Amino acid sequence: LGERLGGRRLGTMAGAEGAEEVPPDPMAGGLEMVQPQMGSQELPELFEDERKRWLILHVALPRTIMTYDLAQGRSTEAELNDALSNLAWGSIDTEGGEWTLESPDPSLDPPHSSLITYADYVARTYPADQTMEDSAREENLRLAAEKRSCFTCPGEPGSKFRAMFDQMIKNLQHSNKALAKAFDIKKVILNEEELPADPAKSEAQNIMRFGRHQILPSFWNLLIQLTKQQRRFSVVFRSFHEEQLTQVQKELQLFTQCQHPAYSGQNKTHKPPLMDGNKGSRDLRLTAAAIGRMDRMGGSLHFRDRPQEPTPEEEAAQAETPADSVFRPTEYAFPPYHQAYAGLMDQVLETANTAAIIDDLAFWDAHDRDSSAGKLLLIDRAETKVQHIFFDGNIEKDDANCVDVRDAVKGEALPLQDSSNIYLHRVDFFQAITDVEYYVKAVEACELQMSKRIVQDRHSEGLARALSDQERKQASEAAASMSPKEWLYRNIIPALLPALEACQRDRPEDPIEFLAFYMLRHSKQYSKTLKA
Repeated sequence: LGERLGGRRLGTMAGAEGAEEVPPDPMAGGLEMVQPQMGSQELPELFEDERKRWLILHVALPRTIMTYDLAQGRSTEAELNDALSNLAWGSIDTEGGEWTLESPDPSLDPPHSSLITYADYVARTYPADQTMEDSAREENLRLAAEKRSCFTCPGEPGSKFRAMFDQMIKNLQHSNKALAKAFDIKKVILNEEELPADPAKSEAQNIMRFGRHQILPSFWNLLIQLTKQQRRFSVVFRSFHEEQLTQVQKELQLFTQCQHPAYSGQNKTHKPPLMDGNKGSRDLRLTAAAIGRMDRMGGSLHFRDRPQEPTPEEEAAQAETPADSVFRPTEYAFPPYHQAYAGLMDQVLETANTAAIIDDLAFWDAHDRDSSAGKLLLIDRAETKVQHIFFDGNIEKDDANCVDVRDAVKGEALPLQDSSNIYLHRVDFFQAITDVEYYVKAVEACELQMSKRIVQDRHSEGLARALSDQERKQASEAAASMSPKEWLYRNIIPALLPALEACQRDRPEDPIEFLAFYMLRHSKQYSKTLKA
């Protein structure tokens, strides 16, 4: 890139002449995450709006930015142990069949191909597939969850990782003495059921009642840094549990208004920039109108508190008889998926910088938790000025697990290797807790990978379409001699035919809108040679 991805010179110390090289930051984690360093490699220059793309950040809650999981009934203590059991690699004794820890530190990838995680070992020990009787399956699921939730406890196979567990707690707790005194924090509570929210207390007091962060500081830092950089970005929270989303909504409200007890500028805390729409700031608050509910079985994304966009005919009728207008919630049906994608992009996120989707847990469970039934992420691969990135700590190395990535136009599932580190980021929860810059580095790495892909696609396209001046002249002369029918058949039909094929296959309610959307999104991705 001409300006090294927005002017950043990564891996060197900025400033004085003859700046000395410094080692790169430790990896922030992620699916074979590439460090955001250009080195000596020069990428051809991208357009300004391609270098600073509109970022659509889809953020899961448990094991991503929150420390507990209401949908699975795991407290913070259980969730941190469970997360570490997925990051601990060991071997299985051939005689006794016991698992022994081998990796010195938590990691997403194995130090050696022969090792497996403790979580995988437990899954093998207590199998729970659909062929089993329901009672036996449920019992094995319960036993496996118990084993993972006490992984680092004394006497357990992961007891050597207790220091890592303690480090996570240390990074989460409010160590600021002034803050602890102001909210009378005596100890850190890891089981949320021990201290339910008190309706008689303020929102700030309830947020602080556990003596630690419930939402990771690395996520708040990402919002701060993107705001300071004046980047265009939107956040879409993704949750299987509505109550857990409510907690995020409350904390976000206070954070954006600089009233969050840990980010207010009071009690020796840092004060972030405003993000509530006041004083020219972008409004990142989450409103009820921007909360959608995904129904995978029924095929719809439903925003029950957002009014449906009226058609021109409906607008005219409402103008004549405003008293007769009836509230209709916004709903996008699928498949085909282009309407839901266009609705989210061109309607919901055009009027709100923050949205949320409550995903369909029952549908995922009913399909044996297969990725094809998970949280739907629609991607337009022809779009170079927008980048969707889905952050989730439950994504697995060789399986998207709970995320279903699909082409918004074709409706086809995208292979994991085409999505990883561009549209999907597999969160290393240990690093996300212990490194406050984790999500900043993760976004930069995903942006760099997409920039490289755009350049590679453009290079391949250029080689395929390159014409010399003489060839261009010959092509122009040949075009002038063609009949109108022949010219259309050679120049228009090759581009239009894929759109027509997709249209007849999907039979959308509005075929003209479908064709227009398809052509706009795929204006260059077609073959000039028709099949015989």
